[in-house]
Amino acid sequence: MPLTPMMLNVHQYWHIMHDYFIWEWSMDWKEYETYITRHFQRLFPGTSIQHNVRRKGLISKTMRQIDILIEGRLAGFDLKIIVDCKYFNTNVDVKEVESFLSFLQDLKASKGILITNNGYSKAAYNRATYDTQDIELRIIDFNDLERFQGFMAIPYSLSECAIVSSPPGWVVDASKHKGYVASFYPAGLTHDEARHSAAFIYFAFSHKDKNWPDLLDLLTKQNENAKRAYNNPKIEYIDTIQRDDCALTLRVIDAVKMGDTIEYTIFLDYPKVIIYMTLLAKRSEENECRRKLEWIAEKLIKGNVIFDKEGKPANVQM
Repeated sequence: MPLTPMMLNVHQYWHIMHDYFIWEWSMDWKEYETYITRHFQRLFPGTSIQHNVRRKGLISKTMRQIDILIEGRLAGFDLKIIVDCKYFNTNVDVKEVESFLSFLQDLKASKGILITNNGYSKAAYNRATYDTQDIELRIIDFNDLERFQGFMAIPYSLSECAIVSSPPGWVVDASKHKGYVASFYPAGLTHDEARHSAAFIYFAFSHKDKNWPDLLDLLTKQNENAKRAYNNPKIEYIDTIQRDDCALTLRVIDAVKMGDTIEYTIFLDYPKVIIYMTLLAKRSEENECRRKLEWIAEKLIKGNVIFDKEGKPANVQM
């Protein structure tokens, strides 16, 4: 049956300093970078965070200057996040985003974060959000930095795991709750606030065994539970994204008893496990939120946990 496993925490919440607004209006570009560095030191405690460092590009073969470099190992997985601080008088445009994406590729970064003090254009946002490279890029307005929570986690159950990222504007919550091992919701909210008043996605595993042998069996049992709970709900399956490593199914459940809420669940069907994520959203926001659900499923990286002699997670095999 579906399990509720432990979670590897990737992020820790941190609180904004009381002198935030004083700094915002008085700092120069050097202080700006230093201030942001301190924030990420709170966000990733125990991880190497360096300010103004140089590394040799793997493609360019030249030394590249990095504003903030975050390096570490997460359950055996190498993490390299490059933060670029733009202290501009104008919005960050698509050219800066394209240049930064090339920069990240040259340095083989896991993720990139572009922080700007003066906003960014719609084209820049779209270029970062809908880029097809494996590198994930976030653009964050400096004024929204205090609401930047966690954006990556590695949930796992038995030997199965997945590296997941939150969609733009959302966070991934690494705390475990009954029935699911991770959750996604809009940045700036707590888990309970999002669960009861906003769009919310929960993440779970279902291992294939004699009691839960395949996706058809899981769907049948879940649909039966929905019919008992909602009194003749409408259940349908719609087209969704595709992946090379597994089959995907997207189910929609709608019912009068659900009020203003609609439910979407996307299933990733692997040989030994089914990974599924359920979105609960207001009907007025369902299309936008469904794209976020599919974004998570598209960016997900499937892996396996390797345990040490004491039975503790020691590494992640991709």
